[in-house]
Amino acid sequence: MKTQKKWFSAIALSALAAMSLNSCVSGVRVEDMGQIRQFHKATSHKAGTSQLATGQDGKGGALVDLYIDYSDCMTTATNSAYYMGVQPAIIACSPNYYSIKGGDIKFETNDKMRVHQLLNGIRNVDYSDLKGAVDSILNNRREAIIITDGEYYQKGIGANLNNPYLADEFKEWLQRGLDVYVYSEPYQSGKYVKNRYYMLFTDHRLDNNIQQIFSRNAPTNPQVKMVHLYSGIPGVNIGKKGVTLNEQLLDTDEGQVYARQGWEWHKLDARWDDIYEYIKNATDDDGNPMKGGDFFLKGIRLNVGEEDAYRPEEIEVRTYEVSGAYTGYDPKAKAAPSVGKPLEDFLVVDTEAWKQGEVVLKLAEKFDGQCLNGEEGNLLRIDICVKQSKENLTGNPAIGGKFQFDSPYGLNTSVYESLKQTLLDPAISPERSGNPVIYTIYLSTYTR
Repeated sequence: MKTQKKWFSAIALSALAAMSLNSCVSGVRVEDMGQIRQFHKATSHKAGTSQLATGQDGKGGALVDLYIDYSDCMTTATNSAYYMGVQPAIIACSPNYYSIKGGDIKFETNDKMRVHQLLNGIRNVDYSDLKGAVDSILNNRREAIIITDGEYYQKGIGANLNNPYLADEFKEWLQRGLDVYVYSEPYQSGKYVKNRYYMLFTDHRLDNNIQQIFSRNAPTNPQVKMVHLYSGIPGVNIGKKGVTLNEQLLDTDEGQVYARQGWEWHKLDARWDDIYEYIKNATDDDGNPMKGGDFFLKGIRLNVGEEDAYRPEEIEVRTYEVSGAYTGYDPKAKAAPSVGKPLEDFLVVDTEAWKQGEVVLKLAEKFDGQCLNGEEGNLLRIDICVKQSKENLTGNPAIGGKFQFDSPYGLNTSVYESLKQTLLDPAISPERSGNPVIYTIYLSTYTR
């Protein structure tokens, strides 16, 4: 290993002496990463334990409530190939079946045969307490499905045509870190084309959750559109081996990628003076200095589609040195460990790459290594975060237009307005909800 590399041109003599001393020794790093999953879970909002009831294996799809609106959206449902395609999968979950008849919300059965009979023998009942049904879902804290036309007609009040009557319930569910998937299927109701809504209340972190079950079984129908309510960015597109680390970092074979859970970890063999020399001061094939140096890591693209609630406008990176917090972590302790404050002048987002939709991180212009002061190695936690986002519904008529319809009472926009008012609330946005992290990378590196 070279012993006389300078990290920056104007460095105090004492710091240079310390740097030279450090580069003469092999250094240490955190070798035992056996508790990293528990540590990440304890320190990450996104990786926390689901608040919803699950089966004994911790998976979704086992404890499900089903709420059925006894209106013409269900009396006509058996004529729908889309509905008949998902019905068996819903029944297979052995759901607790609740009928919504007028103001009455009643548990009927959780016997599969009886659920099948009820779903195929529905008769129309005027009025439906849809708001009360969703309140019940909030209280039960289980995965749930409600199938309805969204018409919330109240005696003495009317049809609530543009009343965002579900916005408060949606917000409360999202503030718990959970998800709502709302599918809209057009269907003929007399001379009107109305919508049959499938509202799925779940948690995207659960394996085999009801959204996964539903989407696996739903027939392809371009007329059916979906909106995914979630106060975060759902995930990223990333390779099986995780992010692409610069070859100068000398990534080892040790590490794990948990892309679905939004994180991964690696162990690096490179020393920081080499990283500085060959990445920060990198040159191109012609020997010319690369503007800003070479990339530190790349290979991340955000997985955001037209159905997602938010689209990130600006992102940032927050890096923490957590070796002390990790090595001192006690899984039995009640208090969660603190990761401390982000390091200054370490990693930055490559703005040009971001304009093309890729997340690329580089060493900051002022990086000199002084922030890397871990005594037991530098275990780095790199959080890629939303800095500013924009709701993805109101400017997207191809989606938003599918959540409103003409009815005998006029244009019904109540479900659309419920979605819209939820997403326009600043407190729900990823950057303000307490859940701005898109993806996390842990790197176990040597002391400086």
